[in-house]
Amino acid sequence: MELNQTWDSFFDPTTPTRSKHANGLSYEIRPKDSVVEVDVEVPGCDPKDVKITAEGRAIHVVTPRGSCYFTVGARIDMDNIEASIQHGLLTLCVPKREARKVEVKVLGVEG
Repeated sequence: MELNQTWDSFFDPTTPTRSKHANGLSYEIRPKDSVVEVDVEVPGCDPKDVKITAEGRAIHVVTPRGSCYFTVGARIDMDNIEASIQHGLLTLCVPKREARKVEVKVLGVEG
């Protein structure tokens, strides 16, 4: 039974993901309906020393104590990401964005 639960949680997009990055920062990703919440342990770091970049579905956090890079598994609304630090815990609120749908015109080549 435990193996089945582990297997199911691996494919469940609502299951929190916990990880310790090779460069020392531990983080937890918690997908919600319209946002992805991420907690990154940054003990002793001043907010001005924390650099966060987002590209595509990935987020990169760099601090004087280490860094971590992870994907959130959803399209990111880059303009509305919020970040705060309290008691050594960086909390990111990453809004999901809907996929854009575009119509592509097909041109015929006469020859």
